[in-house]
Amino acid sequence: MGSPQRSSPCLSWRRVLCIFFLPFISSGFAPRVKHRDSFVFENDQLKPDQRSFNWSHLTPLKLKDRSVGLQTEERAGRNPYFTLEGHEFLIFGGSIHYFRVPRVYWRDRLLKLRACGFNTVTTYVPWNLHEPERGRFDFSGNLDLEAFVLLAAEVGLWVILRPGPYICSEMDLGGLPSRLLQDPASQLRTTNHSFVEAINKYFDHLIARVVPLQYRKGGPVIAVQVENEYGSFYKDKAYMPYLHQALLRRGIVELLLTADNADAVARGHIKGVLATINIKTFNEDSLKHLYKVQSNKPILIMEYWVGWFDTWGNEHMVRNAEVTPLPLLPEPTPKTVYPSVDPSLYLPLWDALQYLNRPVISNIPLNMENLPINNGNGQSYGLVLYETTICSGGRLHADARDMAQVFLNETSLGILADGFQNIDIPKITECQLLRILAENQGRVSFSWKIQNQQKGLIGPVTLNNIPLQSFTIYSLELKMSFFERLRSVSWKPVPTHSLGPAFYLGTLKAGSSPRDTFLRLPGWDYGFVFINGRNLGRYWNIGPQETLYLPGAWLQPENNEIIVFEKKKRGPYIHTTDNPRCRFKKLNHSQFVHPMLLLLSVKCGIKALMAPKWRRNI
Repeated sequence: MGSPQRSSPCLSWRRVLCIFFLPFISSGFAPRVKHRDSFVFENDQLKPDQRSFNWSHLTPLKLKDRSVGLQTEERAGRNPYFTLEGHEFLIFGGSIHYFRVPRVYWRDRLLKLRACGFNTVTTYVPWNLHEPERGRFDFSGNLDLEAFVLLAAEVGLWVILRPGPYICSEMDLGGLPSRLLQDPASQLRTTNHSFVEAINKYFDHLIARVVPLQYRKGGPVIAVQVENEYGSFYKDKAYMPYLHQALLRRGIVELLLTADNADAVARGHIKGVLATINIKTFNEDSLKHLYKVQSNKPILIMEYWVGWFDTWGNEHMVRNAEVTPLPLLPEPTPKTVYPSVDPSLYLPLWDALQYLNRPVISNIPLNMENLPINNGNGQSYGLVLYETTICSGGRLHADARDMAQVFLNETSLGILADGFQNIDIPKITECQLLRILAENQGRVSFSWKIQNQQKGLIGPVTLNNIPLQSFTIYSLELKMSFFERLRSVSWKPVPTHSLGPAFYLGTLKAGSSPRDTFLRLPGWDYGFVFINGRNLGRYWNIGPQETLYLPGAWLQPENNEIIVFEKKKRGPYIHTTDNPRCRFKKLNHSQFVHPMLLLLSVKCGIKALMAPKWRRNI
């Protein structure tokens, strides 16, 4: 598509009228980076003229008379631009995911976003959390979407909502419920009948909640995104138009947009919907694909990537920023150090099986999603223990996802994982109990691989090429109810030498006024930490993450129960620190990151509140 002469594809501040994802400091907020030659506004002609914009009256609480929401405009002699209620409007936005931040900290995080000069917050809406079982919806507590959106308005922020159904967000299966994998004929992110039927039922409930929050209804939602990065998937050209109409039919009247990686925008955009891009480098090349499909609209950068996710066993991913301090901000949430915890009691997994829900009896091994539990919704997270009896040794073969420990009775024989599907069983003289403990380490959140993310044992388990049968299958979802049952259990003193898998119990003494802290588990191998029944996340001695963020809001005054599920070898103590710790990679001068990435709690230690994997994902 050719561009009119007035819409030159030169990288211009006037063309870039919206930018998101906590990356941006304009010259009105902070001085330029020290590496001046790499900064986008080094050319004086490209600097934003702050005097041209006055948004003090364009805030959710002050703008009462509403008839025209966020629009795009174009006039002769200038580049296209955004307007809000007819006033020229420049959006500075950042992302805060309400479902990843303890609710009591929402206001703190939103105020920090506002204090840095941002006027808009974006957030995803995770389907898998809001509809954990078919027809059972949860918008309470930390999942109270409406409360978060209204709080954003209260502190002076507009909202751009990204309701999916697929959101990526470095979340398990991109935020899609894992039960959608039960039917092998279902095709995710297409107009496949069973997938569309599930979307329609979810949207019927979700969008009814969103409609009253829209700008023209008096709310702060000025735009809504259709799906997410579909151009990188693009399996069904009818899918995005279908979702577009699904939102319109249910009452979405505000500006609609799509978001794609720059090189995929041609496949992901929809006719009549504003196309936006996600980029990691701010230059002309990153915009050329957008110009081809949309030359008469203002440029909107929906995500500007200033960091990257970590993967276990690699170094912590960071980009360097050398900037002078930002404007005065609200005080950081106070952190503290508590006395070390000595988990002096333990419970081997084999002793804890009786406190799990009733096991599934099956002639063949069933993958996690197809277990007949949770009202037919299967199991989404955690581990599964498969037990069967064998009466001879030999070559055991199984496809375990993502990692499985193999035991003969209580003796560990080895690990099954990607590329390692065989284990030799020693010769035995009488029948023994074969146990396979499979762990879901998180489903891929991006790419076509989402279609094949079933977890647990996939397919038959064979011994000397003969399929094994008669399995007893225990679901270890490790939910709050399980830990409540463990409180009535007689725990054992920890022996001098103890190996997992086992639960270890200790007490963290938080005093009368609990504060945020970070847990460290030096000497421990691999497992999960639970505080008062809440899952803090995974630890693994291969790094890079070396701490787990513990919100003070999740602590009780004085004594708090800590349970560690260690799969291999326990350490001596659990320590706390007032700073997160990661293994850092060596920086080079071409890398940079905006300090707001740290300000809004996207620290290495915060990842405990996120999904267990990132794109391949931890």
